[in-house]
Amino acid sequence: MKSAGNDIVALASVNKRRTNQPGFYSKILSASEQQLYREPEISIIPFENYVWLLWSIKESVYKYLKRNKPDLVFSPTQIITQHIEIPATLVVPFQNAQFDGTNDQDDFYRGTVKYGSDTLYFRSKISEAWIATVVDVDNDFDDIYWGIHSIHDASYKNQSTAARTALLGKLNSFFAGDLRIEKSAIGYPIILNNTEQIPVPASIAHDGCFVAYSFILESEDVCG
Repeated sequence: MKSAGNDIVALASVNKRRTNQPGFYSKILSASEQQLYREPEISIIPFENYVWLLWSIKESVYKYLKRNKPDLVFSPTQIITQHIEIPATLVVPFQNAQFDGTNDQDDFYRGTVKYGSDTLYFRSKISEAWIATVVDVDNDFDDIYWGIHSIHDASYKNQSTAARTALLGKLNSFFAGDLRIEKSAIGYPIILNNTEQIPVPASIAHDGCFVAYSFILESEDVCG
């Protein structure tokens, strides 16, 4: 079954000193991921950004797989990033606008990640204010839509509402009707058009003053 997974980290909430302590980052990074950071092309990323980049990848993979594996337990060091391609521009200026994750942009971090026998691919962005990731089982990402929004009220209730609003705002450009979001028994979003569920896997995330969404939409899924 198709799935979706994304995550966002607000950099203002990151404790750099704590992140750089082995007792902290060893709970997130596997031994091979710690070794990966020693590669010259990777070590140009500030280490705290590297840790939280991989955290966002692992959270995204967990969300993606959890839809089809309800008993899955989040274990960060078991979700292993194997390869990272670094963009020419390490940090992109933050713009308060949603964007679609398409291959015509050159500021993505790209790579592969494994959990057991599952291999997924990721696209990530690191801005001045956040790190955001989306994952898929295909490496072309042609059917993936994702976006970031800033918010003023960072309370949990408002974060959740704003993330759902951002997702519905994008979906409404593809679907007519009265769209709404409900939560599945294991927590992922279900998209309903009036009373009918539509086959669009979606994921939402929020942290601090930022919310994010992603969904997969193939052309045959779109209705008028």
